Amino acid sequence: MPNVAPLHANDPRRVGHYRLTGRIAAMPAEGSIFLAATANGNRVTVTLLAADSTQNGAARDRFTAEGRAARRVAPYCTARIIDAGLDNGVPYLVREYVAGPSLAEFVAAEGPRKDSSLAALAMGTATGLAAIHQAGLVHGQFGPEHVVLGASGPRVVGFGITPPYGTATPAADMLAWARTILFAATGRSGAGGGDLAKLGDPLRGLVARCMGQDPSGRLSARSVVLELLGTDDPPDNPLAEGSRLAVRAAFQPPAGHPDRASQPTSRRSRAIWWAVGILACVLAIAVAAHVLQNQSASPPASTNGASAAQLPAGASGTGRAASATPTPPAAPIPASLAGSWSGQAKQQADVFSVHVNLATGATSGEIHYTGTAFTCTGRLSLVSNAGGVVTMRQGIIVGQNTCANGTVTLRPEPSGSLQFTFTGAAGPEANGSLTKS
Repeated sequence: MPNVAPLHANDPRRVGHYRLTGRIAAMPAEGSIFLAATANGNRVTVTLLAADSTQNGAARDRFTAEGRAARRVAPYCTARIIDAGLDNGVPYLVREYVAGPSLAEFVAAEGPRKDSSLAALAMGTATGLAAIHQAGLVHGQFGPEHVVLGASGPRVVGFGITPPYGTATPAADMLAWARTILFAATGRSGAGGGDLAKLGDPLRGLVARCMGQDPSGRLSARSVVLELLGTDDPPDNPLAEGSRLAVRAAFQPPAGHPDRASQPTSRRSRAIWWAVGILACVLAIAVAAHVLQNQSASPPASTNGASAAQLPAGASGTGRAASATPTPPAAPIPASLAGSWSGQAKQQADVFSVHVNLATGATSGEIHYTGTAFTCTGRLSLVSNAGGVVTMRQGIIVGQNTCANGTVTLRPEPSGSLQFTFTGAAGPEANGSLTKS
């Protein structure tokens, strides 16, 4: 899952039987998403839905029934729905937590996917959609932000619990799947039919058929899985086989990452490291003896300034030595700015909505932009807090093709609002006013 931020001051601390531990940012959803812990310490995500979706008895009964149906989704390349309920009239969904970056984040950092990695990604995402459709449900808003690359392969997350209604259909999901695969292959969210040449067979033909204008002509997710398996004798459970093959697109966190599963060390491995440790100690003793023997022949160290090896990165070797006093960190976000702030900003002729979430004592926050043709989500990192004016560095996570990184300044006004300013490396400045919500 993408970035986990601290809970806001007005966020609940418990929902049902689950203890909330953080707020998950940069994950589009039908409500607020939180990282939570079960009674036995397992991590899950809790999504709070709009209370008016269960405002009467019939709606509550339908929500409960659909929640039961959602729990029947087969555990193949999906983040399963574990629980659904009501907490003081507010409906919530509990899903399996998947550690790892979203496909949107991964492609932005690592570039387009190709060859076996792309094929495994296509297999995993089609398998996840097939599992959802098999249970009589649809995703409804599938895209790169709803694919998380976990340690066991890609997982489809964030699917709804309602059956197909209106434009939310399995065929619409498959059109979104085709566009997602093209995004993964090109690194561009606006990729279309002209980019099909970047795909090999049989993936090129499958994506082309799913991009057809006529929904009835698009392939089903299960058909895509069978085609990608490429056998005349399909297995009894093609989704299980698709899930197994999708592991080739797994994301492995760097060594020491807290989400990396700890592996037991064999006796042989421990013996090897023990031998390496002894050898390192012997070498260290030998080096120390050599230094002591030659120390008397070495010229005295200069006392007129720091040597080049002692200078901080980026400093020159001339002039006064840099002060040893570290720069004090910026003061954390004050309580007066904590909470959710919303309003509108203007950048030349463009007017768009801005929503900022900040927490007391934190050094980061989140920001959301919504325009007539775009939606972006970013992370704010504190740069300075001087005289109540907070300056933060903005890094876009979702919507990098339409929103830019830069600097956000929040200046309190006597009226209680915040003056919002965004400055990027290029382009005009954006300004607006935010009020606490």
